[in-house]
Amino acid sequence: MYHLYCRMYQRTLKAVMKVLPWRQPELVEGEKSLSKLPGLIKKNGVKNVLIVTDKGITKIGLMDGLLYELTSIGIKYVIYNKTVPNPTIDNIEEALMSYRANGCEGILAFGGGSPMDCAKGVGARLARPEKSISEMKGQLKVRKAIPPLFAVPTTSGTGSEATLAAVISNSKTHEKYAVLDTLLYWILC
Repeated sequence: MYHLYCRMYQRTLKAVMKVLPWRQPELVEGEKSLSKLPGLIKKNGVKNVLIVTDKGITKIGLMDGLLYELTSIGIKYVIYNKTVPNPTIDNIEEALMSYRANGCEGILAFGGGSPMDCAKGVGARLARPEKSISEMKGQLKVRKAIPPLFAVPTTSGTGSEATLAAVISNSKTHEKYAVLDTLLYWILC
């Protein structure tokens, strides 16, 4: 009986996927692609961006060129670099407070899977401020437009920049779960 339930669920989801609102990601690639990102951010109407990363990235200065380019074309930025491996609800809430306090209009994830998932979590919370991350776990519970998301992957391990899922950890219950929605897509660099 359970097998039948699973098959029906899969078939229903497959049919529904055809009518869901998919954001079309834009991929920027090739030599000096990172230098094109500030112009793309500006083109999307973002004048102030939250950069979600980790301390390792900021410590080695990997973003210095990007930060200079953002400043040179008049885009303000705030850096949230407290993302931990397997980002937590606390990470998302801290980054969300920073986003709101600084009047940000877009999110840029710079790093590996953890900053990517943290940034997606912030986007989900901005779309549904009345819901907690734990209330959005599972499939298709964001359902509202999120701010522009930009991703600069620095690793090839997780593939988080190419998925519609954000894997979040709850440090209080030690639970790990996914928030999945078609709206959690990126502009990739």
